[in-house]
Order: sequence, then C-alpha cells, then structure tokens
Amino acid sequence: MSLINKIKRILGDYAEKIYVVGGTVRDRILNREINDYDFAVLGDVSSISKLVAEKLGGSYVPYAEERGTYRVVFEGTIMDFTDMKGKDIYEDLLHRDFTINAMAMKLTDFFDMDFIIDPMGGLNDLRNKKIKYVSENSFDDDPLRMLRAVRFASMYKFNIEEKTKHLIKEKANLIKNISSERIMYEIYIILKSKESFKYIRLMDELGLMDAIFPEVYKMKDIGKCYYHVLDAWHHSIKTVEEYENIIEDLRFPVDISKMICEYLDKDLSSGKKIRDILKLAALFHDIGKPESIYIDAENHIHFYNHDIKGEKVLSGITRRMKMGKKESSLIKKMVLYHMNPLSIYVNGISNKPLFKLFSDLEDDSIGCLLLSQADVVSTRVAADRLSDAEHYRDFILRMFRRYVDYNNTKTPLLTPLDIIVNFDLKNYKLLNQILYEIRKNQFYGDIEDRNDAIKFVEERMKMKKI
Repeated sequence: MSLINKIKRILGDYAEKIYVVGGTVRDRILNREINDYDFAVLGDVSSISKLVAEKLGGSYVPYAEERGTYRVVFEGTIMDFTDMKGKDIYEDLLHRDFTINAMAMKLTDFFDMDFIIDPMGGLNDLRNKKIKYVSENSFDDDPLRMLRAVRFASMYKFNIEEKTKHLIKEKANLIKNISSERIMYEIYIILKSKESFKYIRLMDELGLMDAIFPEVYKMKDIGKCYYHVLDAWHHSIKTVEEYENIIEDLRFPVDISKMICEYLDKDLSSGKKIRDILKLAALFHDIGKPESIYIDAENHIHFYNHDIKGEKVLSGITRRMKMGKKESSLIKKMVLYHMNPLSIYVNGISNKPLFKLFSDLEDDSIGCLLLSQADVVSTRVAADRLSDAEHYRDFILRMFRRYVDYNNTKTPLLTPLDIIVNFDLKNYKLLNQILYEIRKNQFYGDIEDRNDAIKFVEERMKMKKI
C-alpha cells in the first residue's frame, strides 16, 4: 500500500480536510521521485501529525512549532504537516513563494491529476519552465526565497521570469537578514548542479553574491594583468566552469580517472561531497588578490602571496557562514596551495617540491591538481593561448602520474617495530623522522625495497644525519 493510502486510512473522514501542497504537487506533476511530502491541515495539526506518526510507527518531531509545522519521519520519508494559512486552501496558496509551488490537491484526490487546485497558473508555468513569484511581497515575507529561485532554476533547468528577476535585484540586500545556515543550505544544493557556474553567474547578476559575500565586490575591480584578460571575479567563475568540464569529461587514463572519481565522491559531512565543495574553492581561489596588489617600477601589476592572504580572508568567510570544519578546512587548504603546481610547472618538475606538496596535502593533492588545471587552463583559453593550455593539461597529467608514485609509498618498507628492534631506537620523534625519510627517498627512487631501506637507515645512523 502506498504511503498516501496509508495516511488516508489512518485519518479516515478527516482526510478530506488535508491537502497535499507545494513541492510535492510540483514533483508529482513532473513525475519526479517524491521523498518529502508537504501537507496543509485545516484543524489541529499537532494532534493529526502525532496520530500519523503513531499509526505508521514513525518518528514525531515538532520541527518548527512557531510556524505551525510538525514533522513525521517514516522509513526515510519526511512528511511536514503545517497549519493552513488563511480560511481555506486558496488563501493558503497565496502565501507560497512561486507559482510552481502554489498548487494543491486534496489528500483524497492525490492520484487523480484532474483535481489539481491551481489558482496562480502554476501548471502553465511548469510547462513553460518558468519561475515566477506569487506576490510582490513574497521576498519581504522570506528573503531566502530569492536564493530558492536560483536553486529551483538549477534543479529543474527552469528560467526565472523577468519581473521576478527585477524584484530580486531590487530586494537582494534583504538576504542579509537570513541566517548563514539557511543560505549555505541553498548554496550547497546549487553546487550539486553539473553546471553550477551558470547559477553562480545568475546569483551574481541578481545581486545576491555581493550581498552574501561582500568580499566578491572587490574582486571585480582587480585582476587584469599580463596573465589575465578577465578581472579576478569573472576569471573565478570561469575557473568553476573549467573545473566542472574537467570532472565531467575526465580525459585521463582509466587508472587516474578512477582514482579521481573515488576522491571526488567522498562525503565530507551531511551528504556534502568533495566534488561540490571544490567548486567553492575554485570560486574563491583568488579572493586574496584585492589584499595583495603590488605595482612595480615598470607599472606591472603583481599579486604576491595572494594565496596566503586568500586563506586568511576565507577563514573569516567560513566562520561567518558557519561552514562545517571539514568543508572549511578543505576550501582554505585548496586556496593556500593553489599556486604550488604552477610554481612547479614554471621551475620544472623535481622530486623535492613534489614530495613536499604531496606529503602536505595527501589525498587532497588530487583536488589541488584539478583546481590548478581549471585555474591555469581557463586563464590561457580566455587569452586565446590554446597551445599553452594544452601544455598545462599535459603537465597536470604528469603530476598525477607522480602522485600515483607517491601513493604507492604509503605502505612502509619498514614498520616502526622493525626500526625499534633492528636499531634499538627508543626516541619516537626520531622514529617518525626515519619513517618520513625512508618514504621520501623511496619516492625519489633511491630506495626500492626493504633491504635498501635497512641499509639507508644504517648509513644515516652512522653519519648521524637522522
């Protein structure tokens, strides 16, 4: 028996006073999988939701009592029961955000598409893939709706109609009144889109980026120099676009592509994947440039240490936006190290800087190399230096090959116990240094097997170089 039929049976005649509303109806029309149900209730919503939870064997959560919303969770499905706003369902729908969400069906009519209640023309807007506000007061009532408009555009590949765009531009600063947690929730969903760069650009066009991240505004006035034909902000959006192209196409050998996919698909927290969080790192990789402008005697512009300054600026942003520790750490790390691969490219590949980079970042070396390719290639393509872009792609492939070599040194040739027993070593700080030196020289190619490792330690101990 379907969940809807179970609820109808539990509620009996009272089911006539309950409506399925909002996103549930929208997704029902679009034939999308429904994991969340929204119900508008005319009556004692608390008692009804408790009854449903009890009879289903689900969990009852007073989710947002101040808004008259009570949540029931059953077998991974979320059901929100909310007090009807106004005297009837028609008045309730007038309080919704967008016309595509301002439709309802009686619970008893849920399986009959002829009984959709649609006073605002949402069905027609769905057909035309249009996001349109219900009321001019919509964004005053809840400014987060402006960001939700972009989120719906990214999820459904819809367009925001012009009047709604204009109203968002007019009201964009109201987003500052919304908690950072609610804002980041919407942004994380937008980042899941395979073409999130389009919706970052849309957020910027609507004035939302400047309102949420005022640091962005400074990036729009700087950045053009010998290497860059775009300002720092528009280059950063291009970097996100290039990064998304790279991870979508994955034009690497099979073994490297597999390694990259496994890394990108790792969860950081609450379902946020590395592949999506790296988009924020790409977007903010040059955030330190406004703080590091230097004009030399020949009037050339430089941005010395913008990676270091960028990491500090991002510390403030991640705190303000209350990002999780893992997300914050990854983004800041990527910004701090984003120039390292380019520096190796300029100075030539050699073991010492490679080992330093890989040992500092470990698995996140993969993210760093992907972002470096996105950064440099987007710069070269914008300047129509296509051969330079291709050379850098080849360089990154070689870097990935060397990272595989580094990864192959993870299994130690000698264990800590081997060293303690063979060399009567009791200084654990020295023990860690020995293990580090063995791995480093294995990566350099100077140590190939266990016997080489033992000889290496013996020689270094005699020379007191360890």
